[in-house]
Amino acid sequence: MKAYLLPSASALAMIAAAPALAQDNESNVTQTGSSAIATVTQTGASGESTILQGGVAANAKLTQDGTDNISTINQGGNTNKATVDQSGNDNESTVNQDDGTGSSDDNNTANVTQSGSDNISVVTQTNDFSTATVIQENVSNDSDVLQSGDLDVASVTQDGSDNESDVDQAGNLNTATIAQGGDGNTSDLTQTSGLNTAIIRQPGSDNTATALQAGVGANTLNVLQDGDGNTASVTQFGAGNEAGSIANAGVIQSGDDGTATVVQDGGLQSAFIEQKGGSLNIAGINQGGAVSTDHTAEIRQDGSSNSSDVVQRGFNQRAIISQIGDDNAASGTFVYGAQIIQGDASGRDNDATITQLSDGNRALTNQQGESLSATVTQGGNGGNTSTVLQSGTGGAVLLNADVLQNGADNTSLVDQGGTSQTANVDQLGEDNLSNIVQTGSGNTASVTQNSDGNQSFITQGGTGHTATVTQGS
Repeated sequence: MKAYLLPSASALAMIAAAPALAQDNESNVTQTGSSAIATVTQTGASGESTILQGGVAANAKLTQDGTDNISTINQGGNTNKATVDQSGNDNESTVNQDDGTGSSDDNNTANVTQSGSDNISVVTQTNDFSTATVIQENVSNDSDVLQSGDLDVASVTQDGSDNESDVDQAGNLNTATIAQGGDGNTSDLTQTSGLNTAIIRQPGSDNTATALQAGVGANTLNVLQDGDGNTASVTQFGAGNEAGSIANAGVIQSGDDGTATVVQDGGLQSAFIEQKGGSLNIAGINQGGAVSTDHTAEIRQDGSSNSSDVVQRGFNQRAIISQIGDDNAASGTFVYGAQIIQGDASGRDNDATITQLSDGNRALTNQQGESLSATVTQGGNGGNTSTVLQSGTGGAVLLNADVLQNGADNTSLVDQGGTSQTANVDQLGEDNLSNIVQTGSGNTASVTQNSDGNQSFITQGGTGHTATVTQGS
């Protein structure tokens, strides 16, 4: 007779209490019409969930925790809202708050929070009160937000690792804020129509920011890149756009590889670029279309390799370039290290100021039209070179050039043309050379070189003439 061993009560209790190891979570919720609400919570393992809701009061909340997470929420019409919270591992989320054209899509809101691992998020909202907030933290990050209509608000925060973000907003009065913290950073922003506002922050790592604001104009954009690979490209169409100002940050790069470009087409544009804390800086501002007016541009570069270029079309322009030390150097098309080109044959009332203190220095201002003013200061012990070219027929402010080169390898040429000119050059020591050519009308030229290599040539022509040259101490 065989004996059978029966399990004890305590052993049965242990088996009963043992957790089920397989958690292959999957959830699928479909709701149509009226007051829908769906809440799904999945914890651990393979995840994956789909909610599809349909008109009126839809509300969906989905929380996944750990491993292969995937989530899709699709809502249509009326009081949409979606909240997705994924945590850990392969994360992926898609929120689409529009059905396929049948409704106006209404009060949209979507919040997506992903934390850890391969994160990807896509939010698509088309029309009505859209708001989207995406926060991704660590590892591969990727975000895509597409909004259509007016008064949209999008905020994307990616905190570390391979970051990438695309925000596309169509319509007016939209706002976008993107903050990417550290690592691979790349950001691409498109806003169309007009009266849009955007801030792109990329503190640290390989940074790249590309922004396009189009439409009627009155757009505002600020880009802040805090060290490392930096590159910023801003394009604005329409009138009255602002890529920063002294009050609004504009494009700010704090150290490392630099390069910032602002292109503004149309009139009444304002642009500000500051590259501080050294490194390889390159900055360019290009303003105005075929007929345009009242542009303002300022570039500040605080040390290292420098190179600045400002081009302004039309009339009543203001341009300022300040370079504080180091190579202030030519690079590619920046033949003069710092150059300002203003106006055309019909331009007028343009004003250019270049300050380089000091080191490699070179400067060019090229102004066309009438009522022009240029000031160049280069600073001692630098390689100094300055060329000012002005042309026109004169005007209330006249033609004017003022160059001070404060010691070292100095060279200056001022070439004026057109009625009531004035030119003033002080070189103050070392290899000096000055060459002033003026034609037609009021003329005045004054050169002071104290002292060293000195040479001066003044050629004047037509009417008022006065020339004063003082060389030596």
